Amino acid sequence: MSRVNVITEAASERIAGYVTLSAAQIERAFLPKSQQRNRPDPLPATLLGQLAVDLAFQAHGHATSLLLFALRTALVASETVGSMGVVTHPLDDGVRGFYGRFGFQDLPFDPRRAMFVRMVDLRKSFRG
Repeated sequence: MSRVNVITEAASERIAGYVTLSAAQIERAFLPKSQQRNRPDPLPATLLGQLAVDLAFQAHGHATSLLLFALRTALVASETVGSMGVVTHPLDDGVRGFYGRFGFQDLPFDPRRAMFVRMVDLRKSFRG
């Protein structure tokens, strides 16, 4: 089950974009070798399943706003429900670059080419 958060244009109430979050898990073997030691298998995570902005609303910062909202929401939730980090499955290299700017890194051994950002790194970036 996932949670969908939507932003709309105030005047028309047209959907401008949305982001989904749900509980997930990551195989320990997908992590970099340096992060595999002394970890449960699988690791609890938060899945950023979809983030989309309508073409008419692109280039206005909505994707960044939705992503920051999702990351903050995941961070707050991780204080109650265990989650090592946020995982996502980018559709292409352009989207990979977008997520990379926010600290997401490739899970080097994942055949689906997922990207991941650790909660500890999110805490640091939102503090500073």
